[in-house]
Amino acid sequence: MAVISDAPHSALLASKHILPALKAFWPTFQEHFAKHGGYLSLEAAKLYYARVDPLHTAIWICAFFSTFVYITQQITGNASQVDRLWTFLPVIYTIHFTFQQSLAGFLDPPKLAGLFSSTTNAKADAHQIVPRLALILFLQVLWSGRLTFHAIRRGFFKKGEEDYRWPVLREKLPKWAWELFALFFIAIAQNILLALTALPQYMILTSTWSTLNKPAHPADQLNKWDFLVAALTILNLSLEMLSDQQQWTYQNYKRGKDASLNDFPPAKLKMLKEEADVKRGFLTKGLWRYSRHPNFFCEQINWWLFWSYVVITFTPANGPVPWSTFLKSYATLSPVLMNLLFVSSTAFTEEITGSKYPAYKAYQKRVGMFLPVDTLVRALYYRFIASADTRKRVEDDVWGNGPSIKSK
Repeated sequence: MAVISDAPHSALLASKHILPALKAFWPTFQEHFAKHGGYLSLEAAKLYYARVDPLHTAIWICAFFSTFVYITQQITGNASQVDRLWTFLPVIYTIHFTFQQSLAGFLDPPKLAGLFSSTTNAKADAHQIVPRLALILFLQVLWSGRLTFHAIRRGFFKKGEEDYRWPVLREKLPKWAWELFALFFIAIAQNILLALTALPQYMILTSTWSTLNKPAHPADQLNKWDFLVAALTILNLSLEMLSDQQQWTYQNYKRGKDASLNDFPPAKLKMLKEEADVKRGFLTKGLWRYSRHPNFFCEQINWWLFWSYVVITFTPANGPVPWSTFLKSYATLSPVLMNLLFVSSTAFTEEITGSKYPAYKAYQKRVGMFLPVDTLVRALYYRFIASADTRKRVEDDVWGNGPSIKSK
């Protein structure tokens, strides 16, 4: 009779899972190529991909793109090389973890068992695509499609195009400080962060190899929770697209272009009839009425939705466990670090925006940075605590034709 353990699955414990894998990275690399013909051997490289922990090959993918980004940004003087990778590199890592087992079976076929012998490939029974990872990949392709479409129509992939924030930061920093920042943050840290987005996928993939303490919801079996999270992800992506479209419509109108350019009905806003909205300089209506950055808010939710597949996989069959069990797992680094990046980068973005548009300070007071709940709390404050004059002055600057707008 099988015994169900109350202990969390070993994959949830960094000390038993990812830390040993990281510790073995360099010794495994040296030992493998010393044994199979040296570093220049194509056959050795094929076997390396097939036989080692998939985290090891993901590290090399990260190292390659970090080097590529640094070299290209030094040659071109353009710091947006890594920004362009954001649209598809998380998908590359998910493809790696999703198809690693299948590619391993192709590159290193298991030996056939005979009368007096058996297969020597420990993963011979694992050369398959894990359905849960395939579902995550499908959702990430949708995520990438939205981001890529928005980046292309903004001209982000045009030759020489650079995120407007990098020149501002470059001017603020001494040359030596900028060079260190370009190397360690732009080229290295951001690529590491992009690799870490796939930690939930790595955890789910490697859990399928465990022979003890099997996950209660094996990754080769999809259930109702998988599809619920998928539906929520698609809904969240739709809201993100809508917020992008509303901003696109507004920016076209502000610049004197056709307001219906690339528009679709849900994004047609009443604000296009008011000159004050153009003079204000930034969008405060539609979804932007409830969050200063609704697209960034949705983006951060995406990474928590991808992370939730870890919860689905490792919730024990004998009942729920404290959320802290999952929150303490190394997979949580993926959404947490993404959230921290968005908070810090958005603060810098708002510093630039606030210096250009006087009414933005009122917008910051009245509308939350990300959370609509934050905006609700502020609404209650201005409705019941702040004076009527203060409320009118702030809300006129945000949605009307207030003094900050008239002074422009």
